[in-house]
Amino acid sequence: MPAARAQVPTDPARTGALLPAALGVLSTQALPSSTVTDARIGPGDVLRITVLGQPDLSAEVGVNDRGSVAVALVGSVPVAGLTPAEAAARSAELLRSGGYLVRPEVSVDTVQVRSQLVSVLGEVRQPGRYPIPGRLTVLELLATAGGLTEQADTVVTLLRRPDGGTSPDPAPAAAGGARIPGRLGDGSGEPSRAPLDVELRSGDVVYVERKKLFYIHGEVNRPGAYPMEPGMNVMRAIALGGGMNLRASSRRIDINRTVQGVPQKIRSDLNAPVLPGDTVFVNESIF
Repeated sequence: MPAARAQVPTDPARTGALLPAALGVLSTQALPSSTVTDARIGPGDVLRITVLGQPDLSAEVGVNDRGSVAVALVGSVPVAGLTPAEAAARSAELLRSGGYLVRPEVSVDTVQVRSQLVSVLGEVRQPGRYPIPGRLTVLELLATAGGLTEQADTVVTLLRRPDGGTSPDPAPAAAGGARIPGRLGDGSGEPSRAPLDVELRSGDVVYVERKKLFYIHGEVNRPGAYPMEPGMNVMRAIALGGGMNLRASSRRIDINRTVQGVPQKIRSDLNAPVLPGDTVFVNESIF
């Protein structure tokens, strides 16, 4: 039972075909028809009801606020919470038990999903709102959204509302709801990778932040900006910067850090921790 008007997201391997949407801009995306068919029906969804051999009884109908649809001859049929296959079976049984058709064959296709939606924002190639099929995990949603941009951090945060996702606005998810971070990659460090396999609920928001950077300058071979790593310290920062050159002093290393809006210069050793936004400066030896 294919769902009509499904749009398959662009393959992220085909570079040039993917253009990141502006941060915070939401669009309603469709999933491939093979996944939408198992989505639970909810208020606002649009269904195509087809009665085999009875074109006058077939129609596209919307699910009302009470979770019901109008089926020809039968009247109002509750379908909220059912899969399309279950809704078709219920409609066929009502047509049969009502004496309208002897052996009715009914199919129900999801034309448009408006009730069960999740949002993905931040550093993904296709931010937007996506329908939930029968089961959708955080990792599967990221893949559906075209994958991550080059500026994506390794930490992905699932924001879940305390109201169970009944509000149509994704913004309240961060206020009073659950924040579940998960780490992409090999799972080393905190948080763990396990939350990426969490099954999504309607109203969930998945947010991928821009990667956090530190900067290294002075007497190193490759000065510049580098992504943060778990447990980052000055020794590792220098290694990422290509190591010290012949003019460098391992005893004259400064960290420039802003604390509550106030710039600070901290004389550091090789084991000193490096924080996001820090600038590590390796001074020239005075001898």
